[in-house]
Amino acid sequence: MPLRWSNVLGVLVTGVLLCAGVAISPAGQSRPPKPVLILDTDAAEGKAEAEASKEKELSPTLAAENLKIGDFYLKRKNYPAALERYRDAVEYQPDLLAAYEAMARAYEKIGESTKAVEAYREFIRRNPESPKIPQVNKSIAKLEKRG
Repeated sequence: MPLRWSNVLGVLVTGVLLCAGVAISPAGQSRPPKPVLILDTDAAEGKAEAEASKEKELSPTLAAENLKIGDFYLKRKNYPAALERYRDAVEYQPDLLAAYEAMARAYEKIGESTKAVEAYREFIRRNPESPKIPQVNKSIAKLEKRG
């Protein structure tokens, strides 16, 4: 049986891809890699203590960025990462009401009713004229019944 260059080339390419860790499907097409869990906690890397000692300057831009990233994590059910970002958003802009509301929702998701109530109350304290107050009060009442 004669040796064909197309067969040799196919074997070489397959070998290189396998060595590189690329999965090959039976049809010869590479599969996309499995999704990786995004970790956004510096505590896992030992950086939490160093950053905790730094005092953050007020920055509405950084607050908005952290709020947006927190929402990203909340949608993906990575509640600890979302809470960390919401806390950062509040540190950068203490009057960012959306961060308090989102923080309360994240605390609710992980079953931290007391902290969720605190976040909702801080929302009310900082914005007593909000049209969302009746809805927030209902959430507080519901959480206090559970607690």
